[in-house]
Amino acid sequence: MRAKTARFLALISATACFFLPVASTMAIPVAHLSLHSQPGDFIGQGGDFDLTYTPQNSSFFSARTVQTIGPDPAFLLFTLGNIITGANTFANLDFSTFQLGIPIQPGFYPDAQRAAFASPGHPGLDISFQNRGCNTLTGSFTVEKASFVGSSILAFDASFVQHCEGGAPALFGTFSYAAPEPHTLALIVWGLLPLVSVVKRMVRRESGPQVERKM
Repeated sequence: MRAKTARFLALISATACFFLPVASTMAIPVAHLSLHSQPGDFIGQGGDFDLTYTPQNSSFFSARTVQTIGPDPAFLLFTLGNIITGANTFANLDFSTFQLGIPIQPGFYPDAQRAAFASPGHPGLDISFQNRGCNTLTGSFTVEKASFVGSSILAFDASFVQHCEGGAPALFGTFSYAAPEPHTLALIVWGLLPLVSVVKRMVRRESGPQVERKM
């Protein structure tokens, strides 16, 4: 019987060792930025970039709601610091529907202006990179996914096209952000509790009254 309990404890230990690292990984917010800059584009300087940011590999990492329509986010700001590689990968990304009078939701948003100074009737966009930004801009963006808990950003996926200072060269890009699902680790631990309860019952049975036997 004791051998059976030992095997069961080993099973729980192996299960925890498998799931807890997964939960830890899921608990890390991640942002991915891909840029294709045409020759003459000021922001990307004609380069291509494919970058993944996390709080662990970046000098700073922030995703926040700047403005809302009622309780719903309508202006998102992502600030991503230099990835610890020595290269300048600082990026600042604004996406706004505030001047459209609607919350951010999946859809295509044409005729964008610089987000902080967008006129009524225009969506807002502003992608800066390596400390370069536009004074004025035109462009568009498409939101593929937007998920929130209150004003906190859970997930956001978008593609965009941006032109600085009325110029023809474009900056094309995609951006995604994913935060950990609420209570992921707690749910996994909660799922292990029934197994712990079974082990306790087995241990109690094994440690019950003992009968002394004469040899």
